[in-house]
Amino acid sequence: MSLYLSASTKTKNYMNSDKEVIMMEIRLEEFEALIKQLTTFEKMYEQTRVVDPISKKEIYVKGKYEETRTETLESCYDIWGTGETCKNCISMRAYNENETFIKIETSPDKIIMVTAIPVKIGERIVVVELLKNVTQSMILGEIKLIEGLEIKKLLDQANVAVVTDELTQIYNKRYIIERLPVDIAIAQLENQPLSLLMADIDHFKEINDTYGHLAGDRILKEFAQILKKNTRQGKDWVARFGGEEFIVCLTGTDKEIAWTVAERMRKSIEDNVFNYDGEKIKLTSSFGLHTLGLEELIDYEMLIQTTDKKLYEAKNTGRNKVMS
Repeated sequence: MSLYLSASTKTKNYMNSDKEVIMMEIRLEEFEALIKQLTTFEKMYEQTRVVDPISKKEIYVKGKYEETRTETLESCYDIWGTGETCKNCISMRAYNENETFIKIETSPDKIIMVTAIPVKIGERIVVVELLKNVTQSMILGEIKLIEGLEIKKLLDQANVAVVTDELTQIYNKRYIIERLPVDIAIAQLENQPLSLLMADIDHFKEINDTYGHLAGDRILKEFAQILKKNTRQGKDWVARFGGEEFIVCLTGTDKEIAWTVAERMRKSIEDNVFNYDGEKIKLTSSFGLHTLGLEELIDYEMLIQTTDKKLYEAKNTGRNKVMS
């Protein structure tokens, strides 16, 4: 597949193309600003694309390992090697419904996870596609791969167990890895804040040692539900990062509001009485908070690391607090 070297070259080609390509009302500087924002995802995805789902054309393509120039627009569906338009176009659906969609697609020798994000530039909507090769890592249990298997909200319709923590029944670490980059992309492309919380149960080892691991499991379940109850359904999400650590993603939420949410969670946990086998157990928790700035271009791993440092500060300065 040909990969375009620069946004400006490609935009000029597109804007000056013949009548068979639908003209798009996009200002060059706005399009180049979009491409600049996409550079932060190059390490996470094999390919980033901007497509016009109406004309079924690629406007911009950037690969992870190579770059070449091309003077012609290519069909967006050529990557799948079918020679025809997709029967269920994820980008067209994202365009029509103005919502992010995720889909598993197949090429002759690969399984690709495609994230389609609608973005408005001036008076025109384009779709940003983030492509990731998941041939080795994508496991759908006993489900056989079906061409065009569509997954909205990260596989929860096809196989919810894949992204669900078995103990707490909230999302798991895999969900974090697959969903957080998408939310970062949306926040940056739409110039919206995004806040990440990391929560940790204070002295959890002592709880296990004193009351047993079954009590610890019960507490983890209830702790997860307290976090979840303090988020907005359909907008925010909660996942178990590992052990007694949890991540809460607050979309479209600035630092001040995120701190208020975290403090409400912390207070709810402190006031709650956890009951197990006749024992009444009280506990506290610590929170780290980092809000992604509008000009802050970092990937999901760095965002987690930055938030984890804040959690570390909270735990090392007395616990039972929120650090931002």
